[in-house]
Amino acid sequence: MNNLARFYFKLRQNIDIEGDILLARLELEALMSVQLESVANMANLEKLEPSSAGLEGLSKPSSHCRSNGVQGFAAHAPVNKLSRLIKCLSFIERIYCFTENDCVVVAYLNQVQGNCGNVLRYCERGALLLIEAIPHFTIFELSQTPLMRSKTPEEVKKNLDLLLAGLFGKTNIPRAKKIVFEALKVKNSSSLLSHDIHYYKAKFFPRMVRALINIGSNTIDRVPLKVIDNFVGSGTTLLEAATLGFESTGIDLDPLSVLISNTKIEALNYESSLLEEEHVRIIDEIEMSRSGQRTLLRDPQLRKYLSEKELFPEWLLKNRKMTADVTSELVEDVNLLRLALEISTPEIRELIQVLISDAIARKVKMRILGTGSGRFSLSFAKTPLLDIFSRSLRNYVKVAAVGEWLKEVLRINLAPAKAIIGDARSLPREVTNFDILVTSPPYLPASSGRESYAKARAISLRTLGVSDVDSLIDDAVGGMTGHNVDLSQLSEKEMKVVAWLAQDELRDVKAEPTARYFLDMRQSFSEMYRVLNRGAFVALVSGKQNTFYKFSTREILYAVPTAELLTEEAQKAGFDVEDLIDVQLKKSNRNARPRSLDDYYETVIILRKP
Repeated sequence: MNNLARFYFKLRQNIDIEGDILLARLELEALMSVQLESVANMANLEKLEPSSAGLEGLSKPSSHCRSNGVQGFAAHAPVNKLSRLIKCLSFIERIYCFTENDCVVVAYLNQVQGNCGNVLRYCERGALLLIEAIPHFTIFELSQTPLMRSKTPEEVKKNLDLLLAGLFGKTNIPRAKKIVFEALKVKNSSSLLSHDIHYYKAKFFPRMVRALINIGSNTIDRVPLKVIDNFVGSGTTLLEAATLGFESTGIDLDPLSVLISNTKIEALNYESSLLEEEHVRIIDEIEMSRSGQRTLLRDPQLRKYLSEKELFPEWLLKNRKMTADVTSELVEDVNLLRLALEISTPEIRELIQVLISDAIARKVKMRILGTGSGRFSLSFAKTPLLDIFSRSLRNYVKVAAVGEWLKEVLRINLAPAKAIIGDARSLPREVTNFDILVTSPPYLPASSGRESYAKARAISLRTLGVSDVDSLIDDAVGGMTGHNVDLSQLSEKEMKVVAWLAQDELRDVKAEPTARYFLDMRQSFSEMYRVLNRGAFVALVSGKQNTFYKFSTREILYAVPTAELLTEEAQKAGFDVEDLIDVQLKKSNRNARPRSLDDYYETVIILRKP
């Protein structure tokens, strides 16, 4: 079916930065295979397309638009692009489409409704058909509000139905309107579905990952496509690949990252009724021990009571904030959570492990200071550890209900995804034949606060049975070890960075770890090249540069062109460089010094295996 249509795409209102506009354009151009025109004011659509004049409420093109900058895009393309656009788009709030009133097109639209759910509607406007559609990802993002306003899985599904009906003006129920308007006001776009299952510093932005997968998939004429993330972290790439229908594999040296990644997928596959039953039973058991009805030390259901020395590394116990009272309370509460793990049904045990770890991470806040000496700041949330866990488990009962609703209503079935423990420098031999690689490698160890994410998760790792945390920290790419590094293997530009660090008395401790980082990334690129098919697409996200400042002022001392150095290593491995895309990110802390008001950019390095 080649019926041409005029498409208009309204951008999400909560897009703040121009980097997202660039990604939105690139994604749309990839999916549509045509050039786009920018639309500065969506209100002009009524003049461009008179048949849209009857649209009212949220359907009105000018409703809930961005207040500054580009509000949308326009293009001409075959109408049969619509199904894929609904399933894939990352930054678009609503699609408007105008095409000839044809019985073949109507049959196609009915088919799209059957495959994608009730996310589109169409009506006759004389010789034209006016089509409105809402992309699945927009529903994913908006689903957080119905979830938060619900107490039970059943209520979650009812509120999601109201959300969908309200977006198209199909209901006059006041509750529906309230849910929709609350949802459209939400600014955070990173906590949808199960993406927020565990606190994780420096995690991928779901929109960015999804867009990069879409851009890459459109450049490869082969099916089915397989996706890999060789530094999988918290599993953002895997979840986005799964919702897009691509089989995916993630690799990480950190067992907690692997656990989080796998559970992030599985959280949408659990039966909400099972989780609801388990939530009640687990919390009842914890409260019985908490209230003194049972002695935890002798609880037959807790196989081993972990002492403070077993839970906390020696370097953590030395911190002055780890007082006897704080330590005692944490030991008791962590063991209560371990009881929850041991009495949980096997089907959900990994979820309980992740939620325990997340509760610990949110209770005990550790921030690595980035001095190279392992120093860190420590603080504690006021909310009791057990309350954080209970609230999170209750929330994931409702997340499971969202997963059920997505399958039932939007016909979304997650593609297979699996994270495994492995080293990006030496990938398992069975990991091979991938078509798309999207990843963000560890930051340069010389950069502030990036010495070790594993160290900040030490209590979680020990609670889950990983006792040798220090070894995990030392072995990771980007870790602060660098003994016996052959500096002669570095490029001239890399050696220049290492030499500058070595001559600076405040940063010389980072010189050898930085040298090791460059060589580790060289090995990683070689492994990426090995496991990818010919013609494979790579999107690697890195900080554009790492800048060193004089501590007492805002004076810049030295800037490391990180993305440029990584690009050169990729070329040495055999990759062709197709593009370097600088994406400005919004700083979460505008008060940090020095130079807190400087713009921060990440670079998306686009590579191709010839």
